[in-house]
Amino acid sequence: MLPLKVDSYLDLLGKTPEYASLLSSARQLHEAQLAFFKLIPAQLIQYCRLGLILDGKLTILVENGAVASKLKQISPSLLIKLQQRGWKVTAFQILVQAHNSLKNSRPFEKQGHSKRKLKLSQTGRECLTQLAATMSDSELKKTIQFFVRKHQDTSIDYNDSET
Repeated sequence: MLPLKVDSYLDLLGKTPEYASLLSSARQLHEAQLAFFKLIPAQLIQYCRLGLILDGKLTILVENGAVASKLKQISPSLLIKLQQRGWKVTAFQILVQAHNSLKNSRPFEKQGHSKRKLKLSQTGRECLTQLAATMSDSELKKTIQFFVRKHQDTSIDYNDSET
């Protein structure tokens, strides 16, 4: 649809009682979002979205921890700027929305990793068995012994012919 047709459609919907308050809230949120973008660093804009303001607490949705950390750093000055512009905000709640960043991530295999099962060599098994024998009873010793047993049948012998 052309933008003009969408705008006229939304204007028409805004005149119906069922959608008037919803579209009004959406417009207010959009205007608040644009005003908020003018106050934060340009490099953060694409990673932030505004949420609701409840009891003076503004919720900001971010894509990752780095953006959340940067917003926390600038939050005192950001809070003052928002209050100067008439916003009824006394605090921020910054929420990381991890699912947003998943759309840009590549599957594990495409990053050069494979799902193939790693195999423990005979030398590796012997070294781990010797290490476990020198240890006192502990969770680490039990874990090493379990690991060696688990890889007993699936191991291969790498010929250590380098020596």
